Amino acid sequence: MIPVISESVYKIIYNLVAQKNVKEARHLGEELSKAKVVKDDELGNKVVSLYSNVEFIDTSFNNPIRMQIVLPEEANLAKKKVSVFAPICVALIGFKENDIFTWKMPSGEKTLQILKVMNT
Repeated sequence: MIPVISESVYKIIYNLVAQKNVKEARHLGEELSKAKVVKDDELGNKVVSLYSNVEFIDTSFNNPIRMQIVLPEEANLAKKKVSVFAPICVALIGFKENDIFTWKMPSGEKTLQILKVMNT
């Protein structure tokens, strides 16, 4: 599966990655380079993107996790707003509702299933 990202979000994330010289930014940049970039109006509303509210499960736990993917300066775990640089966000961005995929996380390989995507 190839992640899909809109042109405007690609530009925002590309500029953010270019400004940050940290491991997380490099990892996000690597994934960004693999993504299919589409016009903003061609991105389906069930694709995980910046500012998406997403519900997913790690299939080894089966407890749904809900969060919103935000820019690093907007991250607030108490409000379930997670930085786009977080490994889980790098994994989810560009995939769509009902996708099931395996991803290498810092804690090991995980199988993730996206249950619901809400874009506003």
